[in-house]
Amino acid sequence: LASPGVGINGLVAGNFHFSASAGSASTAIARNLPLKVVLVNTFKPAFWIYARENIKSPLQLKGKKLAVSSLGGLSHTLARLALKKAGLDPDREVVMIAAGTTDIRLAALKSTAVDAAVLNAPGKFKAKKAGLNEVLFIGERVDALSGGVATTSELIQTRPDTVQRFVTGALKGLKYFLSNRAGSVLFMMKYMKVDTEMAEEVYEMSIPMFTEAGTAGDDFMRNEVQLQAGVLGLKEVPPFDRPFDLTFARRANQLLRSWKPQ
Repeated sequence: LASPGVGINGLVAGNFHFSASAGSASTAIARNLPLKVVLVNTFKPAFWIYARENIKSPLQLKGKKLAVSSLGGLSHTLARLALKKAGLDPDREVVMIAAGTTDIRLAALKSTAVDAAVLNAPGKFKAKKAGLNEVLFIGERVDALSGGVATTSELIQTRPDTVQRFVTGALKGLKYFLSNRAGSVLFMMKYMKVDTEMAEEVYEMSIPMFTEAGTAGDDFMRNEVQLQAGVLGLKEVPPFDRPFDLTFARRANQLLRSWKPQ
């Protein structure tokens, strides 16, 4: 497993063929890196800002240190947007610290090395159990691509069959997750190393954020491109479908019409 920033750099360098950090890939594409998002899993970012006990509102983050995965990565980008909507100037009033994975960010928060951290599940629930304060749910403030599958334009051109097989397998996983609560909870317990209660809580919280078919409509794609253009200060907004090639996801849905998760 690699952090979003490492994963995208590895994808561009040819060390990986695919990345699950579709949101970070979208940012990289806006910077003209030759990538494509080929499957959309989630359309709301499942990120929260948790803070130490004395911080209870976004405005109290002024002058404080906030841990993100990597500068320019998805958690950094979305935190900037959400904090701006909350009334802060994130570039001037909040010190962003690149700290790595959710577990590392949470550890930094618990140790008081930082004042707040952007967390995803199950880090959110661990922070809650530790008595830390939820300051902001980023998904309430920002609609944006978060999870999915990205690959390189080169792989799409040279090995489309490989891309299709991978996307079809990923879509099977998505359909299984949405339709098999018990099996998904067991998997989450093992993968996330959490107990049943926390896994069930994460599952129920996550379901509304997922797509059903791994695709996205024009309005969502247009919003995503406008969001990235604004974040990067682009003078012109690129074509709304530039980051996406969802032909593989649509084909996968056709292939799986009669397939039922077991």
